[in-house]
Amino acid sequence: MKKIILSLALLAGAASAAHAQTGVKYGIKGGFNLSSYTGGGDIGSSTGFKPGFAAGVLVNFGFTDLLSLQLEGLYSQKGVFIDQANYTGTPLNQYNGQQYRSTLGYIDVPVLLKFTTGQDGKGLFFNFGPQASFALSDREFFRPQGEKAGSPKEVTVYNTRDRLVPVGIGYVGGIGYQITSGLGLEARYTGDFTNVYKDGFGSGSSPLRGDNNFHNGVFQFQVHYLFGGKS
Repeated sequence: MKKIILSLALLAGAASAAHAQTGVKYGIKGGFNLSSYTGGGDIGSSTGFKPGFAAGVLVNFGFTDLLSLQLEGLYSQKGVFIDQANYTGTPLNQYNGQQYRSTLGYIDVPVLLKFTTGQDGKGLFFNFGPQASFALSDREFFRPQGEKAGSPKEVTVYNTRDRLVPVGIGYVGGIGYQITSGLGLEARYTGDFTNVYKDGFGSGSSPLRGDNNFHNGVFQFQVHYLFGGKS
């Protein structure tokens, strides 16, 4: 009988300790994006990453010290940088050889499983899961070689989200470190399964209309802070 009582007491204590680290936490986060396009055809030489930012809120539902479900809502800038554009055979070929940049605005909603390796919800963590991206804005422009940002010679050729796929589906995978119960750092990659454009990379009437295998790919470096939960 004593063994049974002791076993029940130990089980209750373990359950209480586990529950003490669970609960709901709310947070804010922000960081730096490096984005580009993946897939597609010949859009120019020296295709590179375009800098941007991401910022928003999150909710974390803790099941145990090690496992939680995290939902986020982030405004995220994406796009691409091309050092020498190549629009051969399209109405935009007058800009061939110039720098091309696109700045695309999205609301990203990732749903992530988060695994933490340390105690009390702290330490190294990994997360992954699906993401929905809602297109908000699209600005694309050309800049002659040697011109600086804001040059009057910049030419904006698109400034509407109408040519973007309105809702994209993708994935997220990340690694980070929870420094304290609130403060954490993370590096992640997000990729889309969905095309960026409805009709192709070029203008709607261009021969590149069918060259539409471009997807957003973004490296993200983020800082977050969590509030609430039970500790």
